Amino acid sequence: MNENDLSQVVESLGESKFRARQLYRWIYNRRETDFSEMTDLSLSLRHKLAESALVLPSKVVEKAEGFDGSIKLLIELEDGEHVESVLIPEGERLTVCLSSQAGCNVGCTFCATGYLGLKRNLTAGEIVGQLMLIEKETSRDVTNIVMMGMGEPLLNRRELFKAVRLITDPNGLAMSRRRFTISTVGWLPGIKAMTKEGLRVKLAISLNGSTEQQRKQLMPLASKYPLEQLIRAGGKYARQAGIRVQIGYLLLRDFNDSVEDANRLVKLLSGTPCKINIMEYNPMSVANSSTYISFQRTASQHAERFMEVLRKANLTVTMRTSRGSDINGACGQLAGKSKLV
Repeated sequence: MNENDLSQVVESLGESKFRARQLYRWIYNRRETDFSEMTDLSLSLRHKLAESALVLPSKVVEKAEGFDGSIKLLIELEDGEHVESVLIPEGERLTVCLSSQAGCNVGCTFCATGYLGLKRNLTAGEIVGQLMLIEKETSRDVTNIVMMGMGEPLLNRRELFKAVRLITDPNGLAMSRRRFTISTVGWLPGIKAMTKEGLRVKLAISLNGSTEQQRKQLMPLASKYPLEQLIRAGGKYARQAGIRVQIGYLLLRDFNDSVEDANRLVKLLSGTPCKINIMEYNPMSVANSSTYISFQRTASQHAERFMEVLRKANLTVTMRTSRGSDINGACGQLAGKSKLV
């Protein structure tokens, strides 16, 4: 709930509207989940809230820790559905990968979540709640947020945008917009909505192919939007927000890792303010799926050759190291199982 929502709550309990601001700051700025500890609220209001409301109805039911320090949490939502979130430490940086949906209906052939199908969208509270649960569970402050967990964030954009504003509000969770990334398979209406609403967080587009046919095979639902339109919309958002769009490219052996693919990518991205993140494929286990495609990771020398083509075209390119693979917490491995490993 934002401050306006909380105003309705306190007024329905017979309290003054100004109490909503106090309540808002306790919950978001101070991360307090126990009403009895909100000491500048009247005792009667604290009792009323304790009897009628919960700050965090979701709960952590399983936890797995990887050899590289990554932590994957299985979170049970109020209705019994489950999502997975991943915490990735790297020096002083602490990144959390949040989910936006229980399951996903995009059907990416390299992603375990896609084989679950879509169960439902998460509420803004469930998205924000993941962050608060993770900080509470680990007793650490998150520095960066990536909407790259289960689901396609921009297919749930109303709740996502509300969550973004709660998390980046200086009087709320107070995360920097420059440290918040929305990752999408390329849902064009959602990217246009980000531009229209002036969201000004980072945008990451999972391109993963240099041709329409490759994207159709990899990401059936996302491929309905032509590559050129997608790149144009990403570039427009980047210019408005003043932040380069991040282009994710998952290298798959003998599928999209050729020099010809690299050259096509250079042509596609010409004139677009962007940074390219090359990703390694993470093998996954998908039981009883007739549509599962068995990909292989690109050899390191082929990956370097691919990146060299991009660098020679003066594009900024980095290899993103895979994290949490031993706990099935790496990109494409989240499946919302009742058992984490």
